[in-house]
Amino acid sequence: MKHKPLGITLGFWLLAACLAGLALNGQAAPPDLRLPPLTAGERSPQLPGKFVWADLVTDNVEAAQKFYGSMFGWTFQTMNNYIIASNDERPLCGLLQRPRPADGSAKPRWFGYLSVSSVAKTERAVTQAGGRVLAPPQNFPERGEQAVFADPEGAVFGVMKSISGDPQDFLPDEGDWIWIQLLSHDARRAAQFYRAVGGYDIVENPASNRLSDYVLVSEGYARATVRTIPAEHKQVQPAWLLFVRVKNIGESLGLTRQLGGKVLLEPKPELFDGRVAVIADPTGAAIGILEWGEKALKGAD
Repeated sequence: MKHKPLGITLGFWLLAACLAGLALNGQAAPPDLRLPPLTAGERSPQLPGKFVWADLVTDNVEAAQKFYGSMFGWTFQTMNNYIIASNDERPLCGLLQRPRPADGSAKPRWFGYLSVSSVAKTERAVTQAGGRVLAPPQNFPERGEQAVFADPEGAVFGVMKSISGDPQDFLPDEGDWIWIQLLSHDARRAAQFYRAVGGYDIVENPASNRLSDYVLVSEGYARATVRTIPAEHKQVQPAWLLFVRVKNIGESLGLTRQLGGKVLLEPKPELFDGRVAVIADPTGAAIGILEWGEKALKGAD
């Protein structure tokens, strides 16, 4: 399928979703895996700061596969104990089976990987800025080098230096990742951490009715947004929230319930004209969904 180029401008301010619960500890893929390259064909340029991959850590991979396969049309390939999910034959993410802690202190979750020019330098920047190393750098023959960290608030994220380069910027198809947002207790401090780690330019949203406090920008592209969790939502824990493009938000919510998932945040007129929501799969992992049409594309300028 041919993709449309997309220049996401600074007018694209996305929502803050209310998301409760801690995540299962982020862990990298087993080192003996042969992971597919991020891009096919000729080598693509690297796009530092762009989120290029995602992993789901869950205690029920079978249930997750069934849900996402029916929900987004994803297909799956198993490599040892690591499952690669693809959309229209493009690898998007991996699924990892991990037992849930008996004390209930963690639950399944998604986390994304951002592109970096040096994993080693990023690791040093993370620790110097108060973050933690959850999975140290690993090399994979066809994929490149990657690692998993936690920021000072505990939000899990990965970094990757791809051998094949990074996926180009294009308007995502239905079933593709379309956006990512960080929920933080202190958006300003969180944005400064990721500037130190990812080299982002930070743009503050001055609007009084803003849906995001800061935008992380690299090479003129908005890569992610950061939002301070409202004080009244004390149960919400800092976390990255990934969004998938869907054809129709209402139909997707109906399918979510039919497949055994839950709706965590219903569409609201003030949130992207009611075309965005947050759901949880049957294992409890939260994910955002976004209906993106021509009207939304014009509104992003």
